[in-house]
Parts: sequence; C-alpha cells; structure tokens
Amino acid sequence: MYIETERLIIRDLERKDAVRLYDIVWQRNVVRFMKDWSENGPSPEAFWDYIDWHQTKKNSKDVYENKRYAITLKQEDFMIGSVGMGVEDTLNEVEMAYFLDDAYQGNGYATEALGALFDWCMSVSDLPYMILTIDCANEASCKVAERAGFELFEKRTPINHKQPNMESESYYYYRKYRKMN
Repeated sequence: MYIETERLIIRDLERKDAVRLYDIVWQRNVVRFMKDWSENGPSPEAFWDYIDWHQTKKNSKDVYENKRYAITLKQEDFMIGSVGMGVEDTLNEVEMAYFLDDAYQGNGYATEALGALFDWCMSVSDLPYMILTIDCANEASCKVAERAGFELFEKRTPINHKQPNMESESYYYYRKYRKMN
C-alpha cells in the first residue's frame, strides 16, 4: 500500500523500520495508551516477524484485516509513526489506530495520515463508517480524531470488562461516515 499526501507517505512496513518502530513504541505516551506494542516488542528484532507478516499482506485491500502502515516524512522516507485499521474484536467494527513519535506531534501529521487512510479505506470498501476508540485520559488523541473529522458518538464504560490498553475505565467511541455523493 502506498498513499502520498501533501507532507507524508503512508506505506507498508519494512524491516528497515524495526528500529524506529521500537524507538517509538517505547515512548511514554505509546506505552501509556498502547502498551501491547511495547510488551510485544522488547527489541527491534522482535518486530521482524510482525513486519514480515505485513509484507505478505501488502497487496490486500481487505480493511477488515488488522494492518498497520508506516507514516513517513515525504522528503526523506523517515518513519515518524504508524496508522492502520482492522476489526476491533469486542465491537466487531472496523477501527482505525495511530501513534506518532513524540518529536513530531503537534504538527498535524497524525490528522493528515488518519484522513488519508480513511479516504483510502472508503475507496476500497463499502463500509458506511469507521471508528476510533480512545481512552478518556488521552486528550491529545481525541483532538486528533476531531480534527480528522471523526465525531464523538458516545462515552462507553464496559461492565465487567477492562478494555486492553486502556488506562481509564471508560473510552470515547468516535465515528466518521463515508461522504455521500
């Protein structure tokens, strides 16, 4: 997969991204809100099988498959984060996900990447909408969601079930609908 935006390239993960992926997933806010990435990645080499699996899916347009892509700066192919999508198991809806290197936050990169991947997903599927679930404590991510055109649908508090990767007991459920012609 390859998407070019004004400032970014969204592309398939490659083994050369393993060190950057490792560096980013061990940053404070990724560990805080997406700890499964760091728990499953104790070294850059630990991501090789994950990246290799993604390489086998690089031509897939199945938005239901859980896939992640590298977000890179357009002019230098330098990975600054990740964006992806796939079925969220507990909700049985296609969810988008993203994280960005701390040094590149606050520049609109996550919003740009999220919007571009959403548009691509709509172009290759018949989904009426996509979702984001965001820990209520993750205010910065909520701002990204809203800037990318996702609307807060509701605040959810699972009963007798703690959402994986959630710091708080509740999360915000966002939706973005396909544009109708």
